[in-house]
Amino acid sequence: MTESQFNESAEPEADDATIATEAEAADETVVIEETEPRDAEGDQPQDRPDASGATDAPDGADDASGAGDGDAADEADEADEADEDDVPELDREQTRQALHALLFVSDRPLSATRLAEALGDLDAEMVELLLDELRAELENGSSPYQLREIAGGYQLATRVEYAPYIRRLLQIKKRNRLSRSALETLAIVAYRQPCTRADIEEIRGVSVSHAFEILLEKRLIKVAGVAETVGRPKLYRTTDEFLAHFGLKSLRELPSIEELRETL
Repeated sequence: MTESQFNESAEPEADDATIATEAEAADETVVIEETEPRDAEGDQPQDRPDASGATDAPDGADDASGAGDGDAADEADEADEADEDDVPELDREQTRQALHALLFVSDRPLSATRLAEALGDLDAEMVELLLDELRAELENGSSPYQLREIAGGYQLATRVEYAPYIRRLLQIKKRNRLSRSALETLAIVAYRQPCTRADIEEIRGVSVSHAFEILLEKRLIKVAGVAETVGRPKLYRTTDEFLAHFGLKSLRELPSIEELRETL
């Protein structure tokens, strides 16, 4: 769908599909062997219905019943497919509101491609354009939250000034700050990734076992393979959680070494 397709909006078709399920009950019949009396003329005993009152069905009845069940199952599958495909086309404003709704219910950043898939055949570039409009609308209004682009996606987040009240409501303690040792270790991983633990210990000159435990527990770093050296040690790199933790869109937003030197 391109931007020109937003000029027209189609009314949704409301097809209510009622799916009926059939339960088959299996009757257990207790068979008691007994001697059937013969009639006066010595003929075999006449056929009698069993204890359940059921009679033999004519040939082909079971097949007809099975075919009926199959047809009902096919109709149910077709109804499910119809419900999934019955997504109405939206105009530009409705699409922007739909994006707002998708971001509102998500607890993690969503990429423009993922949002485009959720909206059907919408072009990812059009999604990015609408997201820019939504961001500007939230910033210019009095909304208590904002649209942030972090960890390769988009996410709604409350504004910083409301954090104390949210923590009080949800009884959330302030985030434990990383120790200086953990921060230094994390910085080396961020700028030298992928790297081994030995690489970091060589730079810092001390053991980083405790710092690694903290960073792995907080999911700020992860194993990213093994090095092609003696012993094949594990390689580590930062995660999307690292980007979200520091509010970064990607690793390219990390300050350069020169910028860091100027601030020190």
